[in-house]
Amino acid sequence: MYTGRKTLSRLYRLSYRNEEDFVSDQLDRGALSPFGLPPPQGLYDPAHEHDACGVGFVVDIKGRKSHAIVQQSLTVLKNLLHRGACGCEPNTGDGAGITIQMPHRFLTRECAKIGITLPAPKHYGAGLVFLPTNPTQAARCQTIFEQIIREEGQTLLGWRDVPTDDSPIGPSAKAAEPVIKQIFIGRNPSIADDRAFERKLYVIRKRVEHAVFGSPEQNGKPFHLPSLSSNTLIYKGMLSADQIETMFPDIVDPAIESALALVHQRFSTNTFPSWPLAHPYRYIAHNGEINTLRGNINWMHAREALCETELLPDLKRIFPIVLEGGSDSAIFDNVLEFLVMAGRPLPHAVLMMIPEAWSGHESMSEERKAF
Repeated sequence: MYTGRKTLSRLYRLSYRNEEDFVSDQLDRGALSPFGLPPPQGLYDPAHEHDACGVGFVVDIKGRKSHAIVQQSLTVLKNLLHRGACGCEPNTGDGAGITIQMPHRFLTRECAKIGITLPAPKHYGAGLVFLPTNPTQAARCQTIFEQIIREEGQTLLGWRDVPTDDSPIGPSAKAAEPVIKQIFIGRNPSIADDRAFERKLYVIRKRVEHAVFGSPEQNGKPFHLPSLSSNTLIYKGMLSADQIETMFPDIVDPAIESALALVHQRFSTNTFPSWPLAHPYRYIAHNGEINTLRGNINWMHAREALCETELLPDLKRIFPIVLEGGSDSAIFDNVLEFLVMAGRPLPHAVLMMIPEAWSGHESMSEERKAF
């Protein structure tokens, strides 16, 4: 039996004055998972969480970067407002976000202001980082991150405080709001291939996730890496579609240019919203529900013992692929990303994840059915 959002709101009122008090108490007690979800209790079980949302995509088919593409995508996002949801407060959204190509011109300008010199495009990676609000815990998370960057032979270029304005968002979203920074990682000159550097950033991110999630610095406090790439950058949060431009002034700066933009407005059906579970994820923005979730997770854990690729030596460093506590979409993204990083072309990997119907298909070849 699922516990719906209205039922959860009633449960809040049994013990707390409002949803904000509930979230604050859960965070203080470390009772939330790395994704901001409570443990099983009463009629609620996080294993039953699903997503159903709105998604949009704007692209210049000739690959010409412009701020107009970003502006148009934000218009699409605001027009998806009806596809999202809010909590017991109308200004606490389930989640909204945008993925764009790396805005090199913008980042070069902003980083120069704080003494960070960025190399040429593709020779550095940038990522959005959600950190705990406790300064000691945040510093420890950053130390772990920096240590793993060095262990992987790359260079920390620096950290940037992402400008934010949370004045439009509701009390519950503010109660769970993390400290938001960007990190910049320089590419080792020995890495000659762009894709090899992208895989290195993937390994760094997975190692950081596992190291922090197993440490006292996590303990239910918000830590998450929405993106770490040399190709794309994500801005997202526990927002509604009409709040993201105010929350992140970066994305309305004319110097932010991209030839593509993926936007998402979340409706977390029968689930809790959270900052990490807002979309887009690193590879997808998903609209729908996955009903075979538990079986998929179990099979993925079982298959890890059989995984092997020359592109990612010593795979045990990045296992498990699936981060427990993620939504159905987040887990799908974990696996799709792994298949691509391990060498599968993206279309091939998507077809592996979502194979077409084959049973009883008389005209389909046996070879295709076997795939």
